[in-house]
Amino acid sequence: MSKGFLMFAHNNDEIDYLKLAVVNAMLIKQNCDIHDITVVTNQASYDYTSKNIKVEDYINNIIISEKDKTFKSANQRIYKDTSHKTEVLSFYNKDRADAYELSPYDETILVDADYLILSDALNNCWGHNNELMMNWSYEDIMYERDDPTLRKLHPVGITMYWATVVYFKKGNFAEQFFNTVKHVREERQYYQSIYKWPGNLYRNDYSFSIAAHMLGGFKDKAIPQLPLPTLYKTFDTDDVHSAPAKNEIIFYLEKPKSLGDFMICKWKGVDIHVMNKWAINRISEDLLSA
Repeated sequence: MSKGFLMFAHNNDEIDYLKLAVVNAMLIKQNCDIHDITVVTNQASYDYTSKNIKVEDYINNIIISEKDKTFKSANQRIYKDTSHKTEVLSFYNKDRADAYELSPYDETILVDADYLILSDALNNCWGHNNELMMNWSYEDIMYERDDPTLRKLHPVGITMYWATVVYFKKGNFAEQFFNTVKHVREERQYYQSIYKWPGNLYRNDYSFSIAAHMLGGFKDKAIPQLPLPTLYKTFDTDDVHSAPAKNEIIFYLEKPKSLGDFMICKWKGVDIHVMNKWAINRISEDLLSA
């Protein structure tokens, strides 16, 4: 059976997502057993990133998928580069729901470009009996910080699954799951009226969570989690100091009771979701040249 990683990477006016995917592809090849990597991007992103990086040196399969311009202009979110910089930018995440059709593999690990692979933990997914797995369990890198809005779609609603990392193998259940995700995406207003998630931003975390709820027989936490203790994340108000090795990052973590002030944290050998995209790009050259 063919196995591989799948990422989506569409640049906006500030964030070079394809460069993030290149960095993560390098980390995957450094730390994991499976080195087949597919990235879905658009032509403009590919042309921009390829000016300075030979993308094919790191990613063996590129799929060009052009953006839906209406979705692109409508789906805007706030990006932060620590508490000192805030930008409202396009967040193009529409085609993640098409992962089942786009993946060329029998077994796929769908991963965010900014979920940095610093360990071999995802090796445990391959050949698993479960046809689809993703996590609702997550922890912040600093245990004192907790955002309850990241636990549920609504204070009295369903548990939120994280579309950050999803394992699936080709089969009836996974196909039905992704068809349901696409249905929720296309009927967003209807499902938002039922599940009560806040704001106007389309997030895959929401549509994947609703699909999990529906296909899990409308039971909470019915879809099995990945064979990991949990997912770890930082906040976009954090920063990165350096990457001494290809499995180690030194972070600046914003103090929860002193916003704008930071403490140093050494993070090694554990995968991590880095929310500050600018911070990853600042260390990308060091990682790629290490």
